[in-house]
Amino acid sequence: MQFKKTLLATSALMSAAAWAPQAHAIPAFARQVGMPCSACHYQHFPTLNAFGRAFKAGGFTMIGSEEKIETTDAPGLSIPAVLNLAFVTNIQYTKTNGPTAGQVGANGSPATGKTTNNGQFSMTQYSLFMGGRIGNNIGFEGEVGLSGGAALASVKMPFAFDVGGGKLGVVPFTTDGLGPQQSFEPLSDGATPVHLFNQEDLAAYGAQEYLMNAAGGGAIPANGVAVYYWTDMGFASFAKWQIDSINGNGPGQAPGAAGGGSPTSNYFRAAWTGNVANFDSAIGFQAASGTSSTSSGAFTDSLGNTAGTYKTRFTGIDGQMLGDVSGMPLTFIASYATAPASDIGATNLNGGMNAYNNGTQTRKSFNVGAELGVIPNVATLQLGIRRADSGMPVPGVGTGNATDNAISVGATYSLALNVRAELTYSKYSGDMYNAAAQALPGYTGDTMTALNLWMGF
Repeated sequence: MQFKKTLLATSALMSAAAWAPQAHAIPAFARQVGMPCSACHYQHFPTLNAFGRAFKAGGFTMIGSEEKIETTDAPGLSIPAVLNLAFVTNIQYTKTNGPTAGQVGANGSPATGKTTNNGQFSMTQYSLFMGGRIGNNIGFEGEVGLSGGAALASVKMPFAFDVGGGKLGVVPFTTDGLGPQQSFEPLSDGATPVHLFNQEDLAAYGAQEYLMNAAGGGAIPANGVAVYYWTDMGFASFAKWQIDSINGNGPGQAPGAAGGGSPTSNYFRAAWTGNVANFDSAIGFQAASGTSSTSSGAFTDSLGNTAGTYKTRFTGIDGQMLGDVSGMPLTFIASYATAPASDIGATNLNGGMNAYNNGTQTRKSFNVGAELGVIPNVATLQLGIRRADSGMPVPGVGTGNATDNAISVGATYSLALNVRAELTYSKYSGDMYNAAAQALPGYTGDTMTALNLWMGF
């Protein structure tokens, strides 16, 4: 039975790759600063350049030509004359190569529902974004998901102050799936999905995203507060957080009642940034530790284990280089992340399951990615490679640490700075796709093809 449960985890992983929460540039900020999206983004959104990182570190408070409403009387008022909003949507077609007939559902009945194995056309995101300046040193960024009824997906309110040639910030935050990295992360190397250049198969391009896909739903909800210090030479941040969002959802859960509880998990992040051979470069480290209880009660993961309290433990290193090669812009990223095993069994009920690894072995991944602007500012080619150990037993064997590798190629074409077509093809290999896995319910194959049209206005 263990290897059948492993397949369910495999399906969750591939589904997470196709449907993980995705993030893009917010045209609301372009309106506020009076500049095109390319002022903050390298090649195309959502990858940040140095100016974009500085804008983020400043708490989204910079205003360009837009009119302000200000007073000089204490405590003062300084806000844009209009509330800057943006609407982001994605039209998507996804096809996986698993069987379309002859399988059974989890309860033994014939499987009649259509899946990505049949090919699915959908609009996967309808989101209203808002962001900008609240005061001289206070900003905000928020997302409201509109599909299936309006619900708050993410919000943060940075307080940023000039200190010693840098920015010192405090950020209260909540997110339904982006983890504690949502508190403050200006790099674009996979440490968070928000700025990863390929938004379709996140786990093929970023090691940290592969770990976040372990919790059954492909996302880590979080809320808490972070403190950061940023300069043009690097940054460091620390957050106290809990594995719960304002909507009260734990890993893999739908939003429920309002969230609550104590931020007993920790998250530390540090990175160096600078110039290496005329490439805008960075290398960083991140780690999560501690345990966290969800306010919305127990959750049953893809292995049938029930937990209301989770370990929140992983470590990762990552790096990026952004620069021109023969007149063409190149983005190169690399990352490695690892998460200790969960304590599977009777002790799992309280604090045994690691939200970043629901397997019995160490989960780890090494990823590299590259994007070349073959037509600068218009068209790119992408490549992602993953070499991973899933932390799960090998299907059909019940022991070992099943390998889960991937190679992904993509191409993008920008119809406008805020409208982009994206084609991604991913091929998966390793123990997680062996003959035993292929014969089990819910198998979604070892390839995924996706065509997306992203629009933000």
